[in-house]
Amino acid sequence: MSDNEFAKNLENNQYFLSLPKFVQESIKQTSPDLRSEADLRKIAENLIREAEPGKVGGTPRF
Repeated sequence: MSDNEFAKNLENNQYFLSLPKFVQESIKQTSPDLRSEADLRKIAENLIREAEPGKVGGTPRF
């Protein structure tokens, strides 16, 4: 896991808390090297985009 204050305090970040649970869990499980909210936003937006219906490799929505 990343050893920086931003990554350690994700649970207190309002943007992180506003994300869908599947995005939060994916970010926590993959432990990206998050150094800033800009990094968090970029990763979250990519995860959400990949999960859109019709995308190859995305998370299916039922």
